[in-house]
Amino acid sequence: MADLQQLIKNIEQWAEDRNLIEGSTPKKQFIKLMEEFGELCSGVAKNKPDVIKDSIGDCFVVMVILAKQNHIDSVLETISNLDSFQPVFKLDVEEIIAETVVSLGMLASELMGQNLEMPTKVDAIFGCPCVSLKLISRKYNLMLTDCVQAAWDEIKDRKGRMIDGVFVKEGDL
Repeated sequence: MADLQQLIKNIEQWAEDRNLIEGSTPKKQFIKLMEEFGELCSGVAKNKPDVIKDSIGDCFVVMVILAKQNHIDSVLETISNLDSFQPVFKLDVEEIIAETVVSLGMLASELMGQNLEMPTKVDAIFGCPCVSLKLISRKYNLMLTDCVQAAWDEIKDRKGRMIDGVFVKEGDL
């Protein structure tokens, strides 16, 4: 199994190879993130650990693509160290989801306005949903790296086409 840093590099290369970095937009990728986050919320609501694991990995993949599109490399360094992060505060999963919604709203505001002149602010906002994925994974006795590895194993050989800035997998064409 690869470590999180290697998985991030793999995802970045996968996205480059499929023209997701230059051929898509942060707005399109944010919509994809919302799709995946919705699946995560559904998995939490229905207490389906397999859906939760899959969705955490899928959300993480899209976050890596968004970070790469926006040249937020410092966030990727932070994200790659998340498996060593040990939260000291106690939140239930519903509170984590609510906090994630707030940070995703702030991220959307930045991305939709493309107001990326303040990298420190964007870095901080960007890191929050990633930390949330880590916290949610822990609530379900999952390791973030395992979730991302499962997502990587699912997408690494995926073929498809870019349609209107959105990568559509072959099975959905």
